[in-house]
Amino acid sequence: MDKTAYLSVYDKTGLEEFALGLEALGFGIYASGSTYKLLAEAGIEAEEVRYSPPVPYAVLKAMSGRFPAVSENGVELPRFYVVAANLYPIASIVGQEEFAIGELTNYLDQANSAVLRAAARDFENVITASSPEDYAPLLLALKEAGGLEPEVKKQLAARAWQHLAAYDATVAQYLSETGNLLGDEVVLSLKKVSDLEYGENRHQRAAFYALSGARPRGLNAAKTLAGAGLNLNHYLDLDTAFELALEFEEPVCVISKHDRPTGVCSAGTQAESLRCALKSDPAGAVGGTAAFNRQVESETAAVLAGTFIESVIAPDYSPEALKILRAKEGLRVLSLSAPVLSPYEVELHSVSGGVLIESKDNRLFSSEPASVARRKPSDAELRALLLAWKTVKYAKTYAAVLAEGHTVLAVSASESSSYDAVRSALWKMRDKRSILPGSGPLVMAADAALPLKTLQAALAGGVSAVIQPGGWQDDEDCIKLCDSKGAAMLFAGIRHFRH
Repeated sequence: MDKTAYLSVYDKTGLEEFALGLEALGFGIYASGSTYKLLAEAGIEAEEVRYSPPVPYAVLKAMSGRFPAVSENGVELPRFYVVAANLYPIASIVGQEEFAIGELTNYLDQANSAVLRAAARDFENVITASSPEDYAPLLLALKEAGGLEPEVKKQLAARAWQHLAAYDATVAQYLSETGNLLGDEVVLSLKKVSDLEYGENRHQRAAFYALSGARPRGLNAAKTLAGAGLNLNHYLDLDTAFELALEFEEPVCVISKHDRPTGVCSAGTQAESLRCALKSDPAGAVGGTAAFNRQVESETAAVLAGTFIESVIAPDYSPEALKILRAKEGLRVLSLSAPVLSPYEVELHSVSGGVLIESKDNRLFSSEPASVARRKPSDAELRALLLAWKTVKYAKTYAAVLAEGHTVLAVSASESSSYDAVRSALWKMRDKRSILPGSGPLVMAADAALPLKTLQAALAGGVSAVIQPGGWQDDEDCIKLCDSKGAAMLFAGIRHFRH
């Protein structure tokens, strides 16, 4: 083993201590640029390696075993046993709002990228340190064992390749604006935002990641104002509840649990919307998430304080409301401005052997829904139908949503058939509204085109107006049934399956 080391790092955390440790072990140290300057100012003896950008050819020549390798200032370079190099944090630069694409080439670290690749490629003979976290264990191994086991060298090289891959993918994502995620070659670079308390279950580990270099948006931009950490289920509920709340222009309260809506109401006041949403499914609301599309006021906060809601998210909170919510033990309070939807948003689904990628379902309608029955829906029915349709878009397939006025009365989701979804929704509604028509029209939204049998069950349960995608072989029979029963029906012309 030749006790030689080459150091060239952007992140200089722990660099002095690392260099002193190498020096104490008898290593000859070579360094470039700002790394050499820092070592010199610290009084650490090192040979300066000068080169003309963009690539330190003499360093690469020495690492390849081709000699003589001489730097531009006449320093003869040996073959290095330890190479410490890391790259300019390009993700933090391209993520800045004022960053212009024309500036990108000024920040690309071609020199250290080439050095790191060369070192990681020769992992059997070279120890590669691409992170300050590698320094302490590396020094300890050199001191106690005089070197590293082959498996450890391989793992360090893997970390270096990951560092390089994330860097390259960040640049690719920035240049393409993630618009080509359905191309033949897809490279994602993800940066950890935070570790989570746990995954879907307590024995599962989980973390929140965002695209490297992307400006914080969505839940990555949310601010935690009160409460403990979040687990994976919290994030899924927050995402579903807040996205559904943002479908509404009028004030609304959405309660979600297990990544599906349980209660939705857009009554006259925010506090009344919350009360109605809680009544929609009292059992389902327990331990759920409440979302609002307006600043939360003190009256709403007072209602929340008397419920078992685990988290709440809204664009803002009045000072008095925040004081009330912070006093409630165990409640997680988050603020998030309405995110700007990106045309490049995608959904990822993990399956055995790979990943499925699809564009995000950002449309509510493709065109104006068509009224296909003889009777047109009344204004009251239209309002309730729109409420139900927005809600069913976020329920798991197969789903059926029953609504009356400004309130969702029942959500049935994740059923094996649309018939079961409708029957389940009607059953869930029985303790909240008579099967017979009440003070307002009972309407239904279904996320799948309805077979005749399913529609028969809905109308028999008191439904007076239906919105569904249409496009099924039973469409004509369903229209005839509505006409015979005096019911109204809209074909949305789009479906919203969600798995």
